[in-house]
Amino acid sequence: MQNMKSIEIRVLLLRAGKTQGQIAKELGITRAFVNQVVLGVRHTSYIREAIAKAVGKPVEKLWPNSNHKRKAA
Repeated sequence: MQNMKSIEIRVLLLRAGKTQGQIAKELGITRAFVNQVVLGVRHTSYIREAIAKAVGKPVEKLWPNSNHKRKAA
C-alpha cells in the first residue's frame, strides 16, 4: 500500500476543521515544517501523530510504509 498523497491528507485536515498552521502552533513549530511532513519530505513521527490525531486516523493509515513505531506506554 502506498502512502496517502499529500492532497488527500490536506482534504482530511480540511474536513476535520484543522489547518497545518493550527497543528504547527500547537506543536510550537513552523507551518512549513508541518507541510514538509504532509508532502513526505520529512518523516517526523510526533508531527505525523499530531496530524493523524487531528484527522481521526491512525498514523499507519496515512503513512503505511513509514515503519512508524509508537512508544510503549
